[in-house]
Amino acid sequence: MKGKKKILIVAIVIVAVIASVCTYFYLSKKNDVLDESKPFGFEALKFNGSYVSTDIMIEERNNFYERWKRNATVQRMSEEERNDMLLDQIIERLVLEDYIFNKSGEKATESEVDDYIKRFIEPRYSDSGGLKMFMSSRGYLNEEEMKEDIRKYIIKQKCMYTVGKGLGIELTDVDVDEKYTKHKIQNKRVDIRHILISTVDREKDETRALAQEVYAKLSDGEDFETLAKQYSDDEETKDSGGLVKGLTAGRHEEVFDNAVFTAQPGELLEPIEVYNGYEIVYVDKEVNYYRNRNEYAQMLMVDMFVQSDKYKEWLEELKKGYDIEITDLAMKAFRLFKEERYDESANCYEELYRQQKDIYYMEKATEVYKLAENWEKFLETSKVCMKKYPDNLLYQIYQAEAMLITGDEKGALKLLEKTEKRAEGNSYFISLIKEFYKNHGFEEKSQRMDQKLSQ
Repeated sequence: MKGKKKILIVAIVIVAVIASVCTYFYLSKKNDVLDESKPFGFEALKFNGSYVSTDIMIEERNNFYERWKRNATVQRMSEEERNDMLLDQIIERLVLEDYIFNKSGEKATESEVDDYIKRFIEPRYSDSGGLKMFMSSRGYLNEEEMKEDIRKYIIKQKCMYTVGKGLGIELTDVDVDEKYTKHKIQNKRVDIRHILISTVDREKDETRALAQEVYAKLSDGEDFETLAKQYSDDEETKDSGGLVKGLTAGRHEEVFDNAVFTAQPGELLEPIEVYNGYEIVYVDKEVNYYRNRNEYAQMLMVDMFVQSDKYKEWLEELKKGYDIEITDLAMKAFRLFKEERYDESANCYEELYRQQKDIYYMEKATEVYKLAENWEKFLETSKVCMKKYPDNLLYQIYQAEAMLITGDEKGALKLLEKTEKRAEGNSYFISLIKEFYKNHGFEEKSQRMDQKLSQ
């Protein structure tokens, strides 16, 4: 009987949760009742005794939106669920920043920052505006701000590598080799000359034979530019001798990228079969901005660590060294609910109702008191909801259950009989009444509900 009773409770809670799901990420019915003069996250969270600034709260909310805006599962969540995820994101940031920059002992020298800029930023942007374009694209106001961000990135990578290695995170050569080639391909650009021998007006065998013929002439030392103008079917580049400057991976088929971006400058490639014929390519020069293998292995290991269970365990242990207090009542109520501290959660929802006079919070309090099996408070809060929503028979069923459990069986059955009459023709409420009777041992009455459902 107790198991069935819990099924009913879960069913009712699920219905209530579904009813509260929001369509948008941060706009919902509940936002309408908040004090709009206060920015999001105002005095919502304390970290080591101080309130977290609204700037951080809003910045992380925007980051959260960008990260999850295309995730259907997160979109279907209630606002409370999303805000709870956001809280975890903010707490993680605060804990990590304090540990990494204040406690880990890791540093980044000015020369390391300059080396990073010279190797990975300047080459990437050298043909598209240089550092100024990079800074503009990232929203940096000046070079000092950019360098500070890079310094923090280097320190974070060092710290996470040290922690991960200490916790036993390891990569095999196979793990690294499989991804390093792709990393190199994606982090370079090349100048090439190419000749396309197309299958549009030729049979495939004829196309292949002509491509091999042209390749043989090039191998014998004939001029690429001259042959491109004579043979290439690429109208956009043939007049320039097949020249393509600043080519990056991803614009052509994978087979093309794998051949061209793993070749050395000065290398003439054998004909590459592509969807529309054969490509003959000469790699003129390259600009690369990829990590060396050891650097990439460390970066890959950090990525593996922060996605692992060991990272989650380490972070949870790290959090214990900080005083973290959720001070926003709505966020606190839901967090307590998640932790199954139902009485405390319901108390928070009641307090929100007293502060804001929004019946939504009394509804939440009622649901959570039911899970807590705090029947006296459940009876009290459900009366408020029933008064507000006299036509919602769910609260009459709530009332009857609370009355029954607190000893007023006669009053409970009398109320439920009235509810039966009002529920005529509504299979949902009839089903709930049936489950009520069944869970509390009123088999004859439960069977009567079955008959109504079958009509």
